[in-house]
Amino acid sequence: MERNVLGHAQREISGATTFGKYDFQYHWALCRIIEKHKSNSDYALLIEYHEDVVIADSLYGSSAKFEFFQVKNTGKPFTSDALTKREQGAEGAKSSILGKLLSSCIGTDYEARITEIGLVSSSGFSFEQRDKKLKLDVITSGDLSVDCLSGLTGKLKDELGISLLPENLKFIVPKIKLENQEEFVIGRFAELVNEIFPNSHCNAVNIYRAIIDEIHRKGQNSYDFTVWEKMVEDKSLTSHKVKDVIAVNTTSPKFEDFENDLEYLAKNDMKWNTLTYRKINKKIKQLFLRRTGHSSAFDMNIMRIVQQALSSVSEEDFTETRDYIESVIVKAQEFNIEDQVPEYDDILCEVIYSFLKVMHE
Repeated sequence: MERNVLGHAQREISGATTFGKYDFQYHWALCRIIEKHKSNSDYALLIEYHEDVVIADSLYGSSAKFEFFQVKNTGKPFTSDALTKREQGAEGAKSSILGKLLSSCIGTDYEARITEIGLVSSSGFSFEQRDKKLKLDVITSGDLSVDCLSGLTGKLKDELGISLLPENLKFIVPKIKLENQEEFVIGRFAELVNEIFPNSHCNAVNIYRAIIDEIHRKGQNSYDFTVWEKMVEDKSLTSHKVKDVIAVNTTSPKFEDFENDLEYLAKNDMKWNTLTYRKINKKIKQLFLRRTGHSSAFDMNIMRIVQQALSSVSEEDFTETRDYIESVIVKAQEFNIEDQVPEYDDILCEVIYSFLKVMHE
C-alpha cells in the first residue's frame, strides 16, 4: 500500500456535506475528464477533497501529478478585487476566494506535483488584460495588465506572503453553461463513445446516470485518507470505472467476432453453463471495449503479466484447452498478478481475453 501524499487533514469538509448544491461543479468536472478520456489518459477524479475538484493523472500514488480547481457558479464576472476580498469573521479576516485556492496548493507536501491550479467561473472574469482585444477562455498571469497583476499580487502578499502568482495558475471560462447542464454532459458522453467506438450504439443517458450517481455517492464521503489505494477506491471516480460504465452501455460491431470465439471456447472447451458464460462474457466485453484503441498504463501492466504467463506455458504440453488456461492462471499468480487483479474470476477473464486476442491480431 502507498502513502497518500494528499492524506493530511482537509482544511474544511463543508463542501462534502452540502454536496447536493453543486450541480455545476461536478458537471464541469465530468466535461474535464471526458476530454482526458478521449486521449485515453488514466485519471482519478476527486470531488470536495482539499478543493472543489482535484484530478490525479495516475492511479499510482507514487507517480501521480495533480490538477486543483475551484469551481464557482456566479451571477456576474469576477473582478480582481472580488477574488482577493476578505470578509471579516469571528476570528479575523477570512480567506479570499483566490487565497483559499492557492492555500490548498502552496506550501503543501504535494506542491511540486501540481501541474495546474484553476479557478473556474461560470460567468467568466472581468480583468484588465495586456491585449484588450483578446477574448480568452483561459487566462494566465501573463495575459493580465501590469496594474491588474500588481493589484492581485499585492493583496495575496498580505494574505499569504507570496509575491508572485504561480506560473500554473489559470482563470478558466467553461464551455458548459448553467442552462441545460445535464443535456450538455449527456451529449458529450455520446460524442465520446462515437469517437472511441465508431458505428457503435450506446445509451448515453444510462452512462451519465451511472457516473453521476457514483460522483454523488463518493463526493459525500468527508473522511481523510492516509492510504492512497483506499482514497482511490472510496473517494474517487477513476478512468477504469468510466470505461466499465461505457462498456456495459455500448454495443460495438468490433466485439461480435471476438464474442463468437469466446462462445465457442465457453461451450466446447471450458464447458461452462449458461449463467457462468453470461457472467464471464460481460466481464470480457468490458475488457475488450475498455482496451479498444490505446490501453491505459494500468491495463498494459496487467496484459504484460498475462502475456508473460502465456509465453511461459507451452500449449503443446496440454491436450485440453481448459487445463492450459488453468496453468496460465497459476503462472500469472506466480508473477504476482493478484497485486493488480485480486479475484480469481477476474484473472480468468484476463487470461481468456489475452488468449483470444492473439487470434484477432
